[in-house]
Amino acid sequence: MISLEVKKQTTDELDQALATAGAVYLVDFGRIKVAHDVELRKSLTAQGIFYRVAKNTLLRRSLHKAGITALDSLLKKPTAILVGSPEDPVAPARAIVEFQKAHLGFLDAKISWIDGDTFPGKQIVDVAKLPGKRELQAQVVQLFLSPGSTLVGLIKSPGSKIAGQVEALVKRFEDASAPAVVVADDAATV
Repeated sequence: MISLEVKKQTTDELDQALATAGAVYLVDFGRIKVAHDVELRKSLTAQGIFYRVAKNTLLRRSLHKAGITALDSLLKKPTAILVGSPEDPVAPARAIVEFQKAHLGFLDAKISWIDGDTFPGKQIVDVAKLPGKRELQAQVVQLFLSPGSTLVGLIKSPGSKIAGQVEALVKRFEDASAPAVVVADDAATV
């Protein structure tokens, strides 16, 4: 039986992690071997991913406190929780898929919760393929810059022709004795 002090410490850790969660992943770790679990914990800690095994009642309380109630039905059997940061909510999914490839059949994803949307555990591979927040931001910036540079090029090109024509008109008025010729797209005007 878990002591009250250990329960409080676990609940506090869960509450703190879930307070800033960008994503929550529940996994069934019932078949994982101790050596594999240690390996998984080290890998997740190195990546800055929160990972805890806790009683389902403690998980439920902390999830409810964070306003996440959509995962209640899957809080059965041995459950571990992985919490993704708002900066990279997909990192835990990538870690789970990587671990599953190395250790087939030891860790099953139950569900993913990302910014209020839930994804069944079967879709963990698809979720892992999603770009992270920084990658998405880079793509958006690239999309904005690409048409912008094209637009500047389009504006600049005709603008240089117009500037040349204006310059020719100014010279014509300055030098009234000499006739000026203004060229506009293969047509000459005197």
